[in-house]
Formats: sequence, structure tokens, C-alpha cells
Amino acid sequence: MYSIQALWTAAHHKLPLSVVIVNNGGYRIIKQRLLAFHGDDHYVGMDFIDPPVDFTGMAKSLGLEALRITEAKNLKPALSSAFRRPGAKLIEVVVDGAL
Repeated sequence: MYSIQALWTAAHHKLPLSVVIVNNGGYRIIKQRLLAFHGDDHYVGMDFIDPPVDFTGMAKSLGLEALRITEAKNLKPALSSAFRRPGAKLIEVVVDGAL
């Protein structure tokens, strides 16, 4: 979510780029750091649950080919396919967001 607009630039310039987003449903790394460094488990605005963010849909709307992976066994074939083809692509990999 920090720089999602860069996907449009990749599509616009037809860059040979494969972007992987590991979707854990929020800002898990920030939540982990808050807990580890400050003992704070009060997370405000760090979950993309209601409504969930559809990174694949967003990428498609910005002009990229996009694919959502929900099972680990499908990741390697998706990456291999993406690396062999031209153009900008996004692969959204859904993982468990629990701490």
C-alpha cells in the first residue's frame, strides 16, 4: 500500500517486471515491531479486512496481468510462467496474517 501507484508506471512503460505482493491482510511487520519494541498490541488502521484489499483487482485496473495464489504449491509454476513472459505482472500471494 506504500507505493501501489508504481504498478501503473510499470504497465504504462511495458516494463518486463514481475511484482510479488505477500498479502498477510495488513501491516504485520509494523504490528510485530510495535509489540516487540514497545509492548503495544493496540493496532489502529493496520488490517485490510473490512473491506479487504484486492491487490489482484487493483493491479488489473492499473493495466497489469495479475494472479492470486492461495496455495503454496501454485507459487513456483506462477513465478516460472511470469518470468518467461514479457510485460508487467503482479502475483498476489495470500499468507496467514496472524502474529
